[in-house]
Amino acid sequence: MTKQLKLFATDMDGTFLRNDHSYNHKKLAELIPQIQAKGLLFAASSGRSLLGLTQVFSEYKDHMAFVAENGGVVAYQGKILFAKDLSIAQTQELIDALQEMPYSPKQDYLISGLKGAYYPEGISEDYLKHAKLYYPNCQLYHDLADIDDKLLKITTDFPDQHVRDCEQWVTNRLPFIRATTTGFTSIDIVPTGISKASGLAHLLAHFNWLPENLAVFGDQMNDFEMLEYAGAAYAVSNAAPEILAIADKVILSNDEDAVLLEIEKILEEV
Repeated sequence: MTKQLKLFATDMDGTFLRNDHSYNHKKLAELIPQIQAKGLLFAASSGRSLLGLTQVFSEYKDHMAFVAENGGVVAYQGKILFAKDLSIAQTQELIDALQEMPYSPKQDYLISGLKGAYYPEGISEDYLKHAKLYYPNCQLYHDLADIDDKLLKITTDFPDQHVRDCEQWVTNRLPFIRATTTGFTSIDIVPTGISKASGLAHLLAHFNWLPENLAVFGDQMNDFEMLEYAGAAYAVSNAAPEILAIADKVILSNDEDAVLLEIEKILEEV
């Protein structure tokens, strides 16, 4: 199986990153040249924004690919290969729905774009502080029409015990979006048809590679589609039960540099 692999794509939070949001820079610096020498590619596949991902991998961004916004944006070597945005009208309709739904987040949401992220007046200090850990260049907005950017998704939080119900409510309410759990109470609301699997499909097509050439690493439900799609699916040991159940192999935890150590093993066989 490993002989066919061309692309290694990893989720970030809870999978590649340790719980303190760090990673083993030394090990990645060792592996990137080995990956390139074999004609292979390393990619981050995440709910984070493209801007956020390129900051995390500032040293390696020219040597890897990015599937950002849960599949809404695909980039390689500084070029956008794919980006699916929501119109201003769709974004406003979604915001209105969030205000009237059960367990409404009210103003605790963020609109993510290619250039930055945008928050409304009335957002709580706690939510904004948390959001800034994942979304660089957060800006206050007053009117959607004033945002000079592609509006890619809305991210928000729902109460822990009602996350799945709220996710389903939003998805059922509007035909042009889908909501996906990114971990714990966080929800990303993206255009219909967008997932990490669809994003990776665009990346594979760019290189004329096939799903069997893809190895993915994940831990949460927004990784489900890409684990089903890939030729080789790896779950970290701290993954959600549903992810552990569909993985081809369960590896070490995110705090044990599981992804890098597994890629190192695979490279010895490729």
